[in-house]
Amino acid sequence: MSEKAQTSKDRITKSAHEGIESASNAAHPTVDRAAAGAHRAVESADQLADQAGEAIGKAGAKGEELVDASTSYVREHPLLSMGLAVTAGYVLSTLLSSR
Repeated sequence: MSEKAQTSKDRITKSAHEGIESASNAAHPTVDRAAAGAHRAVESADQLADQAGEAIGKAGAKGEELVDASTSYVREHPLLSMGLAVTAGYVLSTLLSSR
């Protein structure tokens, strides 16, 4: 290869490397912002999942309390509970059969 061709090739190679470096430097802030945004989104989702888990746990505990209270009431007042169940069944049957 001639010296002139070698010089041109070296100049083109150097220019290409400088262009790549310039593009890389320009892209870094954008990539960093995108990565930071993704990290914030994951942290928010994690916090929401924790809050949802706590709410479900509280609802489950409240449901268990209601079942326990209902069971105790039925055991303490069996005839009244049966009467209420029969009355509720009759009322629902009447309402649904008229439609």
